[in-house]
Amino acid sequence: MLLAASEDLRVIMIKLADRLHNVETLDALPAEKQQRVARETLDIYVPFARLMGLWWMKRCFEECCFPIAFGAQAEEWRKVVLQRRRELDGARRECIRTLHRVIRMPVDIELSSMTDYELFLKCGGDSRLLEHTAMFDSILIVPKDSDASPEVCYLVLGDVHGGFPVKSASFRDLIGQPLTNGYQGLHTTIFLSHNHQLRVRIQTKRMHEYAEMRKYSSWMQDKDNDLYRALNSLHQRYLSHDQYIQELKNDVLKEKISVFTPAGEIVTLPAGSTGIDLAFALNPDFFSRLTGVRVNGAEQEVTRPLHDGDTAELIMTAQNVPEEYRAIWRQRAATGNARGAMQEEAEALPEDQLMEEGRTVLTHECQKYRLPVWWMLHLQQVQQKLCEACESRDFPTLLRDVGTGLLPAQRVIKVYSDILSRPPSLFLHLLKVLNLLPTLRVLNPKATLVQLEVSSEDRPGMVHDITKCFADRGVNMSRFTAYAIPPKDALYKIWLEVDDFEEFSELYDALLQVPSVKAVLRVK
Repeated sequence: MLLAASEDLRVIMIKLADRLHNVETLDALPAEKQQRVARETLDIYVPFARLMGLWWMKRCFEECCFPIAFGAQAEEWRKVVLQRRRELDGARRECIRTLHRVIRMPVDIELSSMTDYELFLKCGGDSRLLEHTAMFDSILIVPKDSDASPEVCYLVLGDVHGGFPVKSASFRDLIGQPLTNGYQGLHTTIFLSHNHQLRVRIQTKRMHEYAEMRKYSSWMQDKDNDLYRALNSLHQRYLSHDQYIQELKNDVLKEKISVFTPAGEIVTLPAGSTGIDLAFALNPDFFSRLTGVRVNGAEQEVTRPLHDGDTAELIMTAQNVPEEYRAIWRQRAATGNARGAMQEEAEALPEDQLMEEGRTVLTHECQKYRLPVWWMLHLQQVQQKLCEACESRDFPTLLRDVGTGLLPAQRVIKVYSDILSRPPSLFLHLLKVLNLLPTLRVLNPKATLVQLEVSSEDRPGMVHDITKCFADRGVNMSRFTAYAIPPKDALYKIWLEVDDFEEFSELYDALLQVPSVKAVLRVK
């Protein structure tokens, strides 16, 4: 289907219609098949419906399949969302009445509710995040005049901003700078109270109709649209079945963000993309001279995830980037195009260098979990099991694949931790009984204190560069101690509070990329 769709997107339209019929008749299927169809629909068909602009179909898929795929968890989530909506309902109804009063022209105002599945994805299943009201539903304002010009939206925006306190950083003008798929509108966020924010979208009727139901006859013939390009790029790379599905989910079907260059150019990337992915999207030749990215005026590491609406500028150097940074970048790139380009570049490096880079990457990943590296690098039985699980010919090949980025280091670490927790051989089991096998130390949300030691050269500005990594991410340091180590080195002992391993992992990699840092060690 996808190979055919890369030539003609109408194939996807037919498949979506077929799946819609299947979903409407799910009750007739055995429970196991219902589960499989529901999961597949949420994973593959919901994102395709979103990309095609078929919002009504997307909502139908989600409402039908979420309860089947997630069972009791979905029912519990529905109750929490319903309760939260009841708490917010009074203030939002009053907001709509106020908007009708302050807007000086006839408008239609509608509260757009997100589906339970949308909120579930956005919150990662964590109901505590529903307290952040800005991510919870939105209001759509459309002038009643069907011939209203785009300028009318700016007049409505002025009335909205005049009647409510505004979160200025949230404003986006997608009329002056439409998204690459043609979407237009004004987005802003208003405060209804000190802890109640509400997103507002302003569109003319034509803009709203385009967003809800595009003119497919013209859109599908545009061979330069994002979906054609993404599918064609995916098919140009040789991938196994599992890799293909993973790349499809991560590149083609993932929610998109729009990043602006200083020149005003809009670059569309999958959510979670970094400065690496932006550099490749602009020009693959930028890789060799890329050292950082300036996001909204602040200098960041290239592995820092970008967000929708960011203005990002690549920071280049005349010298080549240190190779140890590149090994981290190959693991951190979010798009298949960027990963593929860096992997192809790495293939030209000497075998010994790639193995050493793989060894370094795995060492860093073990440090994050406080798993000892020695067992992995020296115990043959552990290496043999790692190779079997990761489908590598031998351990040097595994190291090489990690160094080139072909094998995700996280996958190796997961297998390694499973081996240590469930020893597959009598020898390893004996070591576990004797309490000689280490255990995986993940971050506990109830005990978020982590201790790091950072070794570096002792240079002016070093403390500023290290603490900036924490400040940029809003990570609190409970203690920071610096020691001078003659003649020219320094050691920094840092206690920090984190409650999310992904945040900690990204912070750890950022510290490794601070110039003059030699090592980062998780102590506790």
